[in-house]
Amino acid sequence: MGKTLRVIAAALLLTLVLSAEGRAQDWFWGVEYMVSSSTGDTRDFVKDFSFRNFAVEGRNMVKDNVSVGLYLGWNVFAEKTDSLIEFNEATTVSGVQFRYVNAFPIMATAHYYFGQRRGIRPYVGTGLGTYYAENRLEIGTVAFQDKNWHLGVAPEVGVVIPISWNARAILNARYNYGLKSGGTKLSYFTFGVGIGWL
Repeated sequence: MGKTLRVIAAALLLTLVLSAEGRAQDWFWGVEYMVSSSTGDTRDFVKDFSFRNFAVEGRNMVKDNVSVGLYLGWNVFAEKTDSLIEFNEATTVSGVQFRYVNAFPIMATAHYYFGQRRGIRPYVGTGLGTYYAENRLEIGTVAFQDKNWHLGVAPEVGVVIPISWNARAILNARYNYGLKSGGTKLSYFTFGVGIGWL
């Protein structure tokens, strides 16, 4: 992860922590493990079903059924292939390739919950923000790398399930979509399970 991204992530986390001071009972904090599947331009580059995904999230319950917050994630796709690479109409290269995508979503979020606050709560929501994405292609001793920031959106459906007075299990599905940047779009699904604390 680049220095710029680390600074932005640290600043956003610090903002959340400071804004929560004295109002901790209004915040819902969670960690999430996900599996993911690439789609669209991302799938054209890496056809991977990934088990290397992680996220942290904070949600501020502004009403009994509405939250706003911040979502930070890390999604990794990797593939080994020997398909042809076409650089232009006259040049193609073949050989064993290793392809990687590292995507780091940084999203402001909003969610709407159904049901009672201490019960099982299905929800719908979305994230709006940016993705930092690193695409890397290695073939032989040569590597090509492309780094871009994508403006993006991440609609989500899920359910929050109480497991104790202040702990909740989270199950969700999210579609991540980053607008075109550097000639490519970013798109993939994630399916997550997590735990959160009130």
